[in-house]
Amino acid sequence: MAERVCAVAERAAKVRWVPVENIHITLKFFGDTPAERKAVIEDAMERVVAKVQPFDLEIAGVKIVRRGRRPQMVWATVADSGGELRQLHGRTERLLEQGGFARERRPLSPHITLARVRDGIAPWEQQKLEEWAETQRDLAPVPFRVEDVVLMQSELKPQGAEYTVRRRFKLQEVIS
Repeated sequence: MAERVCAVAERAAKVRWVPVENIHITLKFFGDTPAERKAVIEDAMERVVAKVQPFDLEIAGVKIVRRGRRPQMVWATVADSGGELRQLHGRTERLLEQGGFARERRPLSPHITLARVRDGIAPWEQQKLEEWAETQRDLAPVPFRVEDVVLMQSELKPQGAEYTVRRRFKLQEVIS
């Protein structure tokens, strides 16, 4: 898949691909958060992961997300067949709500953002993107293991978001 991404990226200047080191699934977005509230987040996340074992997910396909007819983002869809991610998300929402944070209004839609599409994409660029996405439809699912939850800080810059790891919370292996 990587060589196909490169082929599209070389030709489509209005498609900004997410660097590999920034690939993630967003469990909860906080926005601007005052320093004194960060301790509440960390405490809640410690409690969340204390009862969650590592689990498996899989990349199930590629989707172009649109605003009207215009492509806005390219997602890798994530299959949560065992429901572990939804349970982790629900527990996160409950414990953070107890800490004074509002629940997300939209339901969880597990995905990995692969690219963002800038305004002014040319029709030929859009066609190349569509063709590439079509070639991804028949790929075998790509499994991966979730072993931790990472509290990230993002800073928007002209070249894209810059992420900094603030804290890593390991999921707990249960020893039988």
